[in-house]
Amino acid sequence: MRLSALYLLSACLALAATDPESIQPTKKAPYIQPPEAARAELAGALKAYMAKEPGTFGAHPSAKDFPGIVEGKERVSRLVSYDANLVYRWDTNAGNAPNLATSPDVWQETGLYAAPGEIITVKVASLPENRVVKVIVGCHRDSLLKLEKWNRFPIINRAFELKNGDNKIANPFGGQLFIQSQHKDYRKPVKTSPASPLLFSNAVAAPTYVLDKDTPATWAKSQLNPAPWTTLVGHQVILHVQSSQLQSLSDPKALLEWWDKAMALEDDLIALHRLAPERVVPDRQISAGFMHSGYPFMCWLDPSQKDSIDLPKLMKEGNWGFFHELGHNHQRTTWTFEGQTEVTCNLFSLYVMEKLVGKPQGRGHPAMEKLDELLIKRLAPVPSVGPFEQLATFVVLIRAHGWEPLRETLRSYATNPTPKGATKEQLRTIFVERYGQASKADVSEYFERIGYPVSDRTKAALKDFPAFKPTLPTAGK
Repeated sequence: MRLSALYLLSACLALAATDPESIQPTKKAPYIQPPEAARAELAGALKAYMAKEPGTFGAHPSAKDFPGIVEGKERVSRLVSYDANLVYRWDTNAGNAPNLATSPDVWQETGLYAAPGEIITVKVASLPENRVVKVIVGCHRDSLLKLEKWNRFPIINRAFELKNGDNKIANPFGGQLFIQSQHKDYRKPVKTSPASPLLFSNAVAAPTYVLDKDTPATWAKSQLNPAPWTTLVGHQVILHVQSSQLQSLSDPKALLEWWDKAMALEDDLIALHRLAPERVVPDRQISAGFMHSGYPFMCWLDPSQKDSIDLPKLMKEGNWGFFHELGHNHQRTTWTFEGQTEVTCNLFSLYVMEKLVGKPQGRGHPAMEKLDELLIKRLAPVPSVGPFEQLATFVVLIRAHGWEPLRETLRSYATNPTPKGATKEQLRTIFVERYGQASKADVSEYFERIGYPVSDRTKAALKDFPAFKPTLPTAGK
């Protein structure tokens, strides 16, 4: 009897460990993953649960905790138009299309929300040729499966590929509804005729504000919609915010205009031709770091959600972290070299901090207040190559020549791409030559001192310019 009871208890515990609806983590009571040997089975069970057919599940018990439930029973039907040719966020044919941190996909707004577990029908009259059209349910894209501890259920985002006719979609956690258009075969020509609108039924109206379309009056009416998450849509940036955090915001216009200016500056620094906005999503827990780049750009609810909508604070202090992560979305391997992933993204932080927020040149982060100390470490016999030590060497250039030569250099990659197959050393010397030509200075010696290889060709191209010999600090002075 005792062995049978122990076996039964063991079986029950094993079943509970892989029962997705028994996993209900919260911020105060997180779920701790089982030993490594059991994690693959658990991950498989959770993925299978999130792939179940609509109608075979209801709301997950922890949906109420995060991302939230829908108060009230009112549901709507709505025709939603979309642009089937809006596939990328930026022009991928441009020479400076970012290629480091993020894929170029786009989610298009519907202004609708799915209640947890409820079936929404999407009626499709016809699909555009050479396109895969999906409905995304939930903006919280991060998977937490690789983390030891979960403060929310690890997967709460779903995607459904649409077919002609009626499509049933649902998510046990609910979420905002987006339309995504993707290439089926990019090698075939694209028909540019407008795509037929999609008819959503049994959806929830979500609070939504669209810059230059909505007014304080329409916004006040939209705020009455019962979805727990709100979307604020600018031309360059889209903000997702818990509806409860926006009750005192009477007009999002100035906030979104500020965000648009910030993003326009980042785009300007590399001549980026933007086709669709970046997307900022705060989450209970994210997959890596304090924030991380990508689409959407992810940050924690506390404190980043409040900071993203605090216009007086943004105007006065800026936000290095936001500018940094969005800077990652602008990086390119042709001018971001080994060890610089966390360096060149901060050029965008410096640029926006100065041009929009009004911080002194080369400032905006506490680390940059001690520029001489950073330079001493960077130029030591055994150089420090930390992100701020490396950034300090760019600040030397910016203070000597202003922003324009660096801006001209970065923008040059849009119209004058580097040769295909160029080596790392060749890419570095190309950057040096372009910067020297833009600044009208022979910067060969300076860049060699900070570890860049400089070819004889580049030295010859710059030799007629005045030599750049900045006064640099040394240890003990």
